Parts: sequence; C-alpha cells; structure tokens
Amino acid sequence: MADEAIWTTKEIVATVLGTGVLSGLTSVVVEFFRGLFRRKRSRTYLCMRIATALESYAISCAELLEAADAHYGQTQTPLIISLPDAPVYPDDLDWHAINPEIAYLVMSFLNEREAQAASARHADHFEGDLFGGHEAVKTTGKRAYELATVLRGIANLQAPDFDNVLKPLF
Repeated sequence: MADEAIWTTKEIVATVLGTGVLSGLTSVVVEFFRGLFRRKRSRTYLCMRIATALESYAISCAELLEAADAHYGQTQTPLIISLPDAPVYPDDLDWHAINPEIAYLVMSFLNEREAQAASARHADHFEGDLFGGHEAVKTTGKRAYELATVLRGIANLQAPDFDNVLKPLF
C-alpha cells in the first residue's frame, strides 16, 4: 500500500505541466473577458461624452433658429446668423472603441459643419441670401442630433427629452 502513494517522475511532470497549462489558459480567458469589459466601458464613455457634445450643439442651433424667427416676426427683417461654435470632442477618448465607420462620421461632422458655414457665408456675401445661415444652422443642428442618437444607441443610453427644444430643427 505504501508503494501506491509514491508518484513517479512521469506523473509529477504531467501534473506540473497540466497545472501550468490550466493556469495559463485561465489567465488568458480572464484577460480576454477583462479586455472585453474594458472596451465596452470605454465605448460607452466615448459615446456618452460625444453624444452630449453633439446634443449641446444641436440645442444651440435650435435656440439660434428660434431667436432668428422671433427677430423676423418682430422686425420683418432677417437676422443674419452664423453657425454656433463647433462642438469640442474631448482629447482623452479612445476612438478605437467604436466602429471605424461611426467614428469617421462623428469626426467628419466638424468638416461638414465648416462646409455648411462656408456655403452660408457664400450665399450671404455673393448671392445676397440672408437666410443662407438659417439653412446651415438647421442642417448642422439636425445632423448633430442624428449622430448623437446613433451614439446613444451604441451605448444603450436613453434619449433625453429634447422634443420641444429641438422643434426648430425638424
């Protein structure tokens, strides 16, 4: 009976190797799931921060349009408006956390905004269209809100109730 309790070298090596392999696999699986959780948290944080910046921009556009409409109603002359300042995206975000196509759309919004601003300036200066800025503000405000909606959807965030505030955009 005493002989059965003694392990052979082969059994000891097999046990050590098996334990090492099992430990290594466990570490890999734990790190994999930890990385997934970290990416999901990073994606949610990015979407939340960018969505709030875009929503703020959309609200600024809607308020500007409302003020311009009120001015026109009182004076019967158009208020010459330009686009609100572009939304500022935080520098500390990991853009790799979201789909590259969505990241591109969000990043290129700033270029779309600049193109709309240039078009409005051209319409005002060269064509005498005093309402060109109004259309640019409406277009970019609506686009900002649409992008914010996409980002909230990615992060499973509930949409705030901006219906009354954003009516001028729609």
